[in-house]
Amino acid sequence: MGDSRHDALLGIVKKLPSDFDPWGQRSREDDWGPDCSCGCRWFIPLQADLGFDWGACSNPRSPRSGLLTFEHQGCREFDGNEEEDEARSPEADDERSRGSDGDAEATLLRNLRNRRGELTALLDESTSHWGFEDPIYRFYHQSFKVYGLQGQTEAIVRLLGSLVPGRPLSPRFLEIIETGTGKRFKPEDNAAWAAVTRPIVEAFFHARYFLEMAVRYSTLEQPPTLLPSGYAALLCLYDLR
Repeated sequence: MGDSRHDALLGIVKKLPSDFDPWGQRSREDDWGPDCSCGCRWFIPLQADLGFDWGACSNPRSPRSGLLTFEHQGCREFDGNEEEDEARSPEADDERSRGSDGDAEATLLRNLRNRRGELTALLDESTSHWGFEDPIYRFYHQSFKVYGLQGQTEAIVRLLGSLVPGRPLSPRFLEIIETGTGKRFKPEDNAAWAAVTRPIVEAFFHARYFLEMAVRYSTLEQPPTLLPSGYAALLCLYDLR
């Protein structure tokens, strides 16, 4: 978030009433829902590091369609479904969203196997000096660099959200992620350091935990008869348990 280009984009991005506060009039407390950081398939990230926070909305049903978008601005048309979009009735949408838990679990296992390399690479990055060791130290050192941990968290959440297309992640998990991302350092944060920055660390640890479990159980061919705790947690993440 220290990139000057981020500030420049904040200065030109179009703000709509349907955006979450502080960009629009939508309240996260009274009208909560996932935003682009949770893996919306219509969000097209910008190149390089700016892609952690910025992209363009390509959802024809969204009020932000065609607009530069900060990933936390949000809209009510979030869609994690990677299948081809097609004309459908509200009843068809409802039926599709329910789906079969068995099919969803099979999809999860298949994508864990097929994307094991991608999952492992991101876990390695999230265990490295700069992706783990240093940013946690920055929290205790009271350094603004801990804010950079948010990019790692968001990358993990995007990957997790893409493993079972069309199935939103656990609201409890997303609430933790929402509370611990989308923050920018302000000098006054120093006076309430733990209250402001601890959610950043908490969100990262929760996201990293699920990423590690995804890698750990990526060799499974079939659902286990006796559920290991980590695999059961993954099922909870996708509301399959």
